[in-house]
This record gives sequence, structure tokens and C-alpha cells, in this order.
Amino acid sequence: MSLRETLIRHQLVINKLRVRPYTWKEIDQFLRQESEIQQYRLYVGQRQFQRDKDDIFSLYGIEIENNRSTKKYWIGTSEETDARHLEAFDVFNLLKVGGNKTGEVSFERRRPQGTENMYGLLHAIQNKLTITFQYHKFYESSGETRKVEPYALKEAKHRWYLLCRDIDKQELRLFGLDRISGIEFTKKKFTKSNEINIENIFRSSFGIILPEEGQQVEEVELSFTPFQGKYIKSLPLHESQEIIHDNEQELRVKLRIYITHDFIMELLSYGKEVKVLHPATLADDLKQQHYQAARQY
Repeated sequence: MSLRETLIRHQLVINKLRVRPYTWKEIDQFLRQESEIQQYRLYVGQRQFQRDKDDIFSLYGIEIENNRSTKKYWIGTSEETDARHLEAFDVFNLLKVGGNKTGEVSFERRRPQGTENMYGLLHAIQNKLTITFQYHKFYESSGETRKVEPYALKEAKHRWYLLCRDIDKQELRLFGLDRISGIEFTKKKFTKSNEINIENIFRSSFGIILPEEGQQVEEVELSFTPFQGKYIKSLPLHESQEIIHDNEQELRVKLRIYITHDFIMELLSYGKEVKVLHPATLADDLKQQHYQAARQY
């Protein structure tokens, strides 16, 4: 059996099981039909299918589960990670099939994100190895050496960041991967404090700006125009987003979030499509920034 046939079968099985659960008999029948259509030998025995399950998880991070009571196979997408694996799988197959030779697929043009360092950084995170690197700030011409304990990789606004403890400054920091160079992996191990909970750090944050020491989570109430509200419902601003009113006049939502610079910049980007109802301090801040912007014209 060729590698091409194996990869095509993986794609067919994943897309089939994303719709709903199927029994082995139904999967086998489906693969035999596709074999006739595509002129490839795509059907396999149940033992080989079990090996395919392991390969699919190993290659794509997508886990196919088996319900023994119903004797059906299915893909669960309850976790965000599973959804991202499926999204990455879709993009991979889009590139593989389309090739983008004639422009049918148009990707956003953006500079490299430093993703070439991801594997090495993840290795250091998992093995708790101290690393050093050169970090180049946007507003400085030369880089500076950083020695850190790497804790996690974080994605925000199409960029990837390294969450770590800066050993010299003794504080948590986030560094953009696209501004990191000259990474050196030491053999020195570190012990991460039990007080550091990565999920909790970002649960109430909007982007990548960490809250100031002592800063409290605040309840924010926003009113969007009905048109903009459709986008906010389909892609919530934050996981804490709760819809209060949804009618022909407005979409009103409530968030529990740290009010940081990146959250304010996000609200400013909506212009007249959003109104801050609470807290008053945030509403005043946006009012002043819109006023200062208008004075430039």
C-alpha cells in the first residue's frame, strides 16, 4: 500500500467521523466506495484501521475514540486543542490539494513568526531546561541577552510568544518568537513554582499583556450595533463573554477581564460600532482616546 493511499485514507476517515459517529461496517463500506471513485485501494482490515487510529493521533494530534456500547467510532471536539488540530489538518490538506499555483487560495501576507524555533522551545519547556537568547525590541536597534526558564508557548493575534521567568529580573515575561534569535539550550534544569498556573494566568486576560501586580479582574459591559454583534457572537471577544441582550437595537455582552492596553486597543478598533456601558473609567478612557484621534484631522 502506497503512502499516498494511506494519507488519502486518513483524510477520508477524519472528515467522515467529524460529521457523526460511524460503525466499522459503515466506515469499511465508505472506504470501498471511495476506492472505486478514486481508483485507489483505500479499504483496509479492521486491524489495520486500529493502526491507522494510532498514526492519525501521532501525525495530526486527532484522537479517534471507540464507543464500545454502540460499537461506533467518533472524533470528539470538546476541547479547544482538538478543534485547533482539526483546523491545522484542514489547512494542511488545502495546501496539499490546491498547491496555490493559480491563486485560488489567498493567504494573509505577514512576516515570519519565529515558528522555526517552536520545537526546540517546547523541548526546553517539557524538560525544564534553562535557555538564553537574543531579544530584539521593536524600538531598539540592538538586541539584548536574556536568560530564562521557559514555561509555555502562547498564541495571540497571529503571533507566538514564549511565557517564561526572566532569571535576571525575577519576573514573568512574554517574548515574541519573531524577535528571538540565537537560542542556546543549557543543561541546567529548573523547578517551576507550584504557584504558577499557566491556564489561570491567561484565563482573565485578553491578549498577551500580563496584568500588573495587584490588578483585579473587572466586569465590563459592552453594547454593539446589531451588525457588529453578529461577528461578536460568532467569534467572542473572550471566553467569559455572556450575552445580556440580543435584539434589533443592540447586542449587549458582559465580560470578566483584566483591562489592559491590548484590550483597550481592541475596543478602539471597533469605532462607533461599540459603546462601553461599564465601568465608567473604561468608557472615559475610550472617549479621550477617540477625542485625541479626531483632533489629528
